[in-house]
Amino acid sequence: MDKIKTKLMILFLFLFQGVSLQARQPYHATVIVDGISATVSAPNLVDLKRDLRSGSLEALIPVYTPTSPAAIDINLRGIDILGSFAANSTTFVIDIPQTGTTTSFTGSTRAESLALFKDFIQDGGNKHNLLKAYAKFSPIDPIAGNPNSLMAQMAQADYLMGLLSPLSGCDCSWSAQPILHQFQTGANTTRAFSKGFETTAVTTPLRYSYSPDRHWALIIDAPFTYFRNGGASSVFGSLGFGLRLPITNEWSLTSIIRAGSGGSVDLCTAGTFISTGLTSVYEYKLCDYVLALTNYAGYITSTNLWLTGINFNYHLHNYIFKNGLSITSCGGLTICDRPVNVSLSFVDSYFAKDRLFIRHYDEFTATLITNYVLPWLDYDCFTIGFSYQFGEKHYKGYCVNMAYQF
Repeated sequence: MDKIKTKLMILFLFLFQGVSLQARQPYHATVIVDGISATVSAPNLVDLKRDLRSGSLEALIPVYTPTSPAAIDINLRGIDILGSFAANSTTFVIDIPQTGTTTSFTGSTRAESLALFKDFIQDGGNKHNLLKAYAKFSPIDPIAGNPNSLMAQMAQADYLMGLLSPLSGCDCSWSAQPILHQFQTGANTTRAFSKGFETTAVTTPLRYSYSPDRHWALIIDAPFTYFRNGGASSVFGSLGFGLRLPITNEWSLTSIIRAGSGGSVDLCTAGTFISTGLTSVYEYKLCDYVLALTNYAGYITSTNLWLTGINFNYHLHNYIFKNGLSITSCGGLTICDRPVNVSLSFVDSYFAKDRLFIRHYDEFTATLITNYVLPWLDYDCFTIGFSYQFGEKHYKGYCVNMAYQF
């Protein structure tokens, strides 16, 4: 069993790593001089600025000189910027239609003007309006606006805290978890696609729950995510505290508070959110199956995050609704002297109030569950699942989830 799990993990990571090497870069610029155009791509603003220097442009477009008129149209991971240099001018003029911004940067050389432009983008634009625009227009913002961002993953972590064990409802002697102290770790890897951009996200879920009577429970949850787009990297994580209260043998409510933070040097962004929510789980036993209805309602808001003198506050306030239905077998097959059960689930997610790039998406998941993997432990459980996500803006996502509880 251990050899099979190891081989699956190695194969999965190899496949995902191979695909990510060819992922589209988050920054692009098309330079037009005398009707001749050339496009450059970069994982960060520093590399993009270097590719737009006069020496680099002369190599790409031989007719270009430091005094030539040039149009430079830039795409900042979904934000369109129309830029230009007039003939015999070092002033770089830009227009950002999605934020209503028009401004210019003047240095003694065009390279200095581009450096001023880079600083402007790194500072979040005028009054940091680029931050909110990223959430609204960028398919790959690591902080908000898409199913793999910090905001969405905080809601997903809250939703998952409603069910502390994948076989909850199968055994009438417990409803929260089968042991007094339960730990969970694992790895979730996602590949997502939207509007020509690609995302690879790897999340490590870490959770501890304490249940003295195995019905009510105190929960500490701390998932951590590494986020990659082309050559750009981001990291974020959150810390949540939950209290699970059984209303009846079949119905429980879990109240949750959570704080999360993250950022990216490559993508010039960072952010912090705090949230509160309530997860309801109702389980109905059908012969050797458990039908579970899970509903989550939460509120999330961004807060101030000062870094290098910049306040990375997205100024977002959203209500979150996640509703899911799952069916899980209780008396499954026996493979290698261990029970193996199957779970199928569907989850619908919606973000209300402030505008996001993707507000509505759905997810189907199929999971294999085996417990008592290590016979010398009182209890342990290993799950491996595959999820398919789809939503607005032609969003598609594929995820492999692995979790181990003990």
